[in-house]
Amino acid sequence: MPLARPLHRLAAVAGAVLTVSLATAGAAAAAESVEVIHWWTSGGETAAVGKFKEALSAKGVEWKDLAVGGADNQRTLLKTRVGKGSPPDAAMINSDVRAYAANPDNLANLNDLASKGNWDGVLPAPVQRYAKMGGKNYVAVPVNVHRQNVMWISTEALKKLGASAAPKTWDEFFALADKAKAAGILPLAMAEDGWVNFMFMQVSYGTLQPEAYRKAFYDADDALLKGPGMVKAFEVMRKARGYVDRSASARKWNEATQMVIQGKALAQVMGDWAKGEFTLAGKKPGVDYLCATVPGSGSGHVFNSDAFMFFKHGKESPGQLQLAQVLMDKDAQVAFSLLKGSVPVRMDADVSKFDDCARQSYADFVAGGKNGTLAAGPAMLQTPARIAAWRDVVLAFWNDDSISPQQAADKMAAAAKAN
Repeated sequence: MPLARPLHRLAAVAGAVLTVSLATAGAAAAAESVEVIHWWTSGGETAAVGKFKEALSAKGVEWKDLAVGGADNQRTLLKTRVGKGSPPDAAMINSDVRAYAANPDNLANLNDLASKGNWDGVLPAPVQRYAKMGGKNYVAVPVNVHRQNVMWISTEALKKLGASAAPKTWDEFFALADKAKAAGILPLAMAEDGWVNFMFMQVSYGTLQPEAYRKAFYDADDALLKGPGMVKAFEVMRKARGYVDRSASARKWNEATQMVIQGKALAQVMGDWAKGEFTLAGKKPGVDYLCATVPGSGSGHVFNSDAFMFFKHGKESPGQLQLAQVLMDKDAQVAFSLLKGSVPVRMDADVSKFDDCARQSYADFVAGGKNGTLAAGPAMLQTPARIAAWRDVVLAFWNDDSISPQQAADKMAAAAKAN
């Protein structure tokens, strides 16, 4: 009996110590956090980014979310925050890397992390060029790949035209388009003006071929910008214009996708994010639709990649480096892309759980990194001013039949010199 009171007291003290210890540990874990600005706000995107949050939380770091609806709105907020000297710890980015990379002193140093993680060994050269912006140091951490040069084709429409295979050349497509027109099916579903320029970039990848495409749009090679490959791209666009309906300029890209899903249109040129529309409609690749490469592309791969930049607040925080590590983790990239509709940017990921379209995209991505047929979309490496100038040339040509393909190509070269 005399020992009972001391034992109770000892147990109480031990319990109190344990409680304080756990509370202290919890506070320490919660104290490490990173503020992240991004524009992933749709249902699927929110679920996808949740996978990165979970992986980061497992490392004891909290992802403080600042999700902004619309990429342009996010870019404006980021620019404002950086301009005021209060940048976030990390920010999603894809087309503005060059602008922020111009001030490397403002960015976290990822060299040790990249070296330990062998980023050079798992990322293809075109992705490294983007992530390093042509330098030696990583200025951005890429997380995924979206294929741009995809032609989505209705199998229902194909059957009505007596065909089953996707066209490999533009001549083959135009032959199908003539049949579609005669059958009362819209040959090519197009959307608002920005997507006209998007299609032009996919067409020119095939007419220029990969190496010339990269030199023309990355290096602004004058001879290539106004050369025969560029002229051919404009010729294809001029002919394609004849297979587009008058309402196209007032249509959103996903509305054009719905026309293919419903069999009202034969095809659409759009990035692989369009697959989400087919999936939501209960459609299956190879059964209800084909996800072929744009005619003239072969197995070549034109991509864009979402990435994150890390801004210093005097010194890199452990949380920032932990986040960068998570974003480059192959399992985390797989979990994210399965919900996002993209594929991992690493070349060593397991994509066995992905659908046929994604597996083919990933196979071509990995192969393209080795054989030279992989190309980043020009907006990832060029200045916004030059991209806008080229877009203006393309749209002027699209809307004015009096401009010849050669004149348009000459204007592309002139636009590059002026911007």
